[in-house]
Amino acid sequence: MTRFPDIDSYFSELQRLINSYDWNRAQTASSLFSMEDDHSYLPYLQVESYGSRTRRSRLNDEVFDEMTCLHLHVLYCVHVANDFVSAHSTQIQIVQLFNKEILQKRKEENWFMPIFYQLCTDLRILSKEAEDVSSQNDDGEAMTSFYEQAANCLMECYRACVSDVRTEIHSSKKVAMLNLTNQLFRIYFKINKLNLLKPLIRAIENCGPLYQEFSMADKVTYNYYLGRKAMFDADLPLAEKSLNYAFRNCPRDCMSNKRRVLIYLIPVKMFLGHMPTHRLLHDYKLDEFEEVVEAVKDGNLGRLDRALEQHEKFFIKSGIFLMLEKLRSITFRTLFKKVCSLLGGSIFLLEVFLCALSFAQVNDVDVCELECIMANLIAEKKIKGYISHQHGKLVISKKQEAFPALSSISAAI
Repeated sequence: MTRFPDIDSYFSELQRLINSYDWNRAQTASSLFSMEDDHSYLPYLQVESYGSRTRRSRLNDEVFDEMTCLHLHVLYCVHVANDFVSAHSTQIQIVQLFNKEILQKRKEENWFMPIFYQLCTDLRILSKEAEDVSSQNDDGEAMTSFYEQAANCLMECYRACVSDVRTEIHSSKKVAMLNLTNQLFRIYFKINKLNLLKPLIRAIENCGPLYQEFSMADKVTYNYYLGRKAMFDADLPLAEKSLNYAFRNCPRDCMSNKRRVLIYLIPVKMFLGHMPTHRLLHDYKLDEFEEVVEAVKDGNLGRLDRALEQHEKFFIKSGIFLMLEKLRSITFRTLFKKVCSLLGGSIFLLEVFLCALSFAQVNDVDVCELECIMANLIAEKKIKGYISHQHGKLVISKKQEAFPALSSISAAI
């Protein structure tokens, strides 16, 4: 905090960094526009009335000067007034100013993008804070208004960036596409409007050589959110591919981020027949999955239900509880496979499976429901065979693998 003994030194440092017109210097300058950086806690940088005290030390660039003054007002709103609604509206002013005067007017240069990314990140964070305050103080009307305001502002910036088509890739503003898509991913997940992401995802898929210009951090983040969306869309192959990419390319020392990816990758892998090891769960402090995994592997429905109930809060908070409940079908299949393997042959009385279910502490399934469960598994190609309703029997394939590997099946949750 002592690096800026007064407000003049803060402006001087910004002046030095911005005058370089250099991407790396802009990355350093971006922290000076962050409401969470050390400088934000300095009282003389928390300015209540923008345009008074700050004007004694101006930046040469009028746009950046105005943005900086507005930023100091945001610091006052956040750290002094605790007024996140005003901070949010001021941050929108900053981003809109950046869009109008820099993104749209300064052609064939993009060195300032790291600063822009920080401004967008702070806008998203302030949206959450303002939303939380609003939900506590009003009657709940327009609960997503702050998120939607931020999303609309970011979409305006997105359109300005993608319209920069005549500039060389290395200096194009289109390099912001992925970062902005990630920001919007986060917001749309919050307000449950993932359908609005379809054109943005399509644009990333079709961006060609530009994809190589995106940072690895943005690629990891994008694949994490793309994998989550694919999981909820029941597209397990895409979910596995995207989440695998995010996990493998996330730095080893970012354990918390890798753990966050695994929370979604593990259920996807389980649906595809790949069970996580005890060591993996232990290393990433995901012991909540331990009993779930063992229950699915054993075909023990009762144990699965108890495991889900025991860690219900964690799974609901992570947004995967409903998906894990659908592991019941895989658990049924495992149990049925064990029964068939134990008895041998290809024709089995349905009563045998009812006995096995009773042994697995499932006593609320009758013959009709059992037939429905088996019929669904057969329709999903997880069992190859048919049910003889007249004779009360399950007939499984002799020529083909009656219980094919889950990874070989076109997966659907």
